[in-house]
Amino acid sequence: MNLNIHVHNRFYSIYMTGLLKKPIVFPIFSLVTLLISSSPSLAEIHGTLTISNDYIWRGYSKTESDFALQANLDYEHSSGFYLGTSVSNVDFGDVAFADRSHVEITPYLGWTFSLSDDWRMDVQWTYYLYNGDIFGHQSDYNEYYFFLHFREIFSASVSFSEDYYNQGHSSAEYGLTGRYPITDTLEFSTSVGYSAVKEILEYDNLHWNAGLTYYYEFIALDFRYQEAAEMTETRENKWRYDPEVIEPSFVFSFSIGF
Repeated sequence: MNLNIHVHNRFYSIYMTGLLKKPIVFPIFSLVTLLISSSPSLAEIHGTLTISNDYIWRGYSKTESDFALQANLDYEHSSGFYLGTSVSNVDFGDVAFADRSHVEITPYLGWTFSLSDDWRMDVQWTYYLYNGDIFGHQSDYNEYYFFLHFREIFSASVSFSEDYYNQGHSSAEYGLTGRYPITDTLEFSTSVGYSAVKEILEYDNLHWNAGLTYYYEFIALDFRYQEAAEMTETRENKWRYDPEVIEPSFVFSFSIGF
């Protein structure tokens, strides 16, 4: 597989010039530039540009089942330290609100290290930043990730936020991912996750997907089946954002990377 897509927070995004109201992401790029210029032989830089027919996130759509244009820029030092940022268009369906978000920016910082020849671990901090409100509320928040990888075949993850969507309640996410290379250019992968978010989004959900990814040089094509189900009784929350879990869906994405 020649396409080198090194995205630690597991999704691709894009930077949209002129749509940002908050400049927090720019220090990330400045730090990347400083590190690159100081030690180019020790660094790896990766980027992707992706278009997809939906931005599905943990069992619900962040684009109202519409297209997403996304990008990611990622830097990793030979020590295992990495940082980067991702950007994507979003649509939470809050059309009645004036200062609604259209862009999601996610700077991240982490460290990956080997436990043995077969096992590797990642720890990561990510900040979800929006260029407006979501249903009338400022919704930026932190999330902390822990990944455990076995070779390139299996990954387990746990993440949590102490204040999910800035709503005063914590959340947790548990996930498993499996990958199997069919050929040098074709890979099957599947994942399942459980989102404990009922205090914020009115219900917990179980979500899963399976699909094929084809790699050629710096291009990747991904075709994936996605499904989700509510796992707890719906509870009424004060916040008006209560996304419905997705119906069984097929998501296609096209990525260019370096």
